[in-house]
Amino acid sequence: MVDSSEHDDLLFSMLKECKTLPVFLDHIFGFLNRRTDFYHTATDPISPVGLPPGLAEQTVKQIFYKWKLSDKAPDNEKPENIKSDRVSASLPVQKPREACDKFTKSDCYNGAIYDNYSWSQTLLEVDIIVKIPESTTVKDLTVQILPEQISVKLKDGTVLLGGKLCQKCKHNDAIWSLQNNRLSIHLDKIKEIWWERLVDSEPKLDINTLDCSRPFEELSEEAQAKIEELQWNQERKRLGLPTSDELAMQRVLKESWHCENSPFSGPFDPSSVRFN
Repeated sequence: MVDSSEHDDLLFSMLKECKTLPVFLDHIFGFLNRRTDFYHTATDPISPVGLPPGLAEQTVKQIFYKWKLSDKAPDNEKPENIKSDRVSASLPVQKPREACDKFTKSDCYNGAIYDNYSWSQTLLEVDIIVKIPESTTVKDLTVQILPEQISVKLKDGTVLLGGKLCQKCKHNDAIWSLQNNRLSIHLDKIKEIWWERLVDSEPKLDINTLDCSRPFEELSEEAQAKIEELQWNQERKRLGLPTSDELAMQRVLKESWHCENSPFSGPFDPSSVRFN
């Protein structure tokens, strides 16, 4: 799990230079515009470049509320994530503030929602949220995660989630935490493959309907270069400057300007030529 405070010193130094939060955020989102495909909407579901319509806004909103809720909790009530080196792990109980009866779209991103739980996935990871009865503590739970099996039970034997996993997971790296009557489980996949379901008792998903876009850093060097070129061209257009294609065309035009039998005459002037 990435430590969210790891870049605090760098970001604080940037904030001091920006002086105000609006300017700071403007720089952050400007960077996303110039150097990533965050603002580029993918028209093809299998395109490695761009995000599906609405996902950028949804991601920003999700992260905003994640930290808003976290800040409201006293220090001794904020969730801790424990990385297990065994089949299961536990952590200090969190005092529930209110029941979480509903799942959001982000809770089932590329996954599904059921009565007791929801699950979502990327090509590399699976995240599960299980609804837990009010006043339940970690001592009342038994969580077992194996390479191909998962089980979440209450002390009285009630099974909240259980079955054979669709694919193998890295069970020794599994993480789970309890907060606000929600048990969050994070799994890393063994293979980079889309899961058709979480456990065998579920109906299969239509893989063709999944959002198959990937984070920028997980893309191939070729795809990253294409994104950077796209962003560079967008910035050139904004400034009224020629794009990479236009510059390449000008180079070809310049090379042929003074060639034998060339239809052009006089000093090289690309503005005098109109391309269809």
